[in-house]
Amino acid sequence: MANQSEPVTVGAVAIGGLIGAALRWIVGTQLDLGDAAAFPWHTLAVNVVGCLAIGAASARLDPDGLAWAFGSTGVLGGFTTMSAFAVELNDLADADRTGVLVTYLVATVAAGVGAVVIGERVARRRSS
Repeated sequence: MANQSEPVTVGAVAIGGLIGAALRWIVGTQLDLGDAAAFPWHTLAVNVVGCLAIGAASARLDPDGLAWAFGSTGVLGGFTTMSAFAVELNDLADADRTGVLVTYLVATVAAGVGAVVIGERVARRRSS
């Protein structure tokens, strides 16, 4: 039997995704974060900020709740971008820019994991 709140949850994810995707577009097109052809700063920035926020959300929100569906799955899912990250890595490989590729890969993973941990710890300290 379907959960009666399922349409509400789907709506929350959809509206959150719309907001997150719009924010992602703003960062990618409206903020001057450096030369994207030299290094994918915009994608790195949104993914690290998204990791920080999801770390905080994991400490504060019920993963089965509507706030999680809207904020984490919707907004942060629309904001962060694994697909752009993968395409940019492929583009760097095609351009034979191995040093930048490795730097970008390691920086994204290390900063993302670090940001999740920091976000979660800061949120837990603030809630106690």
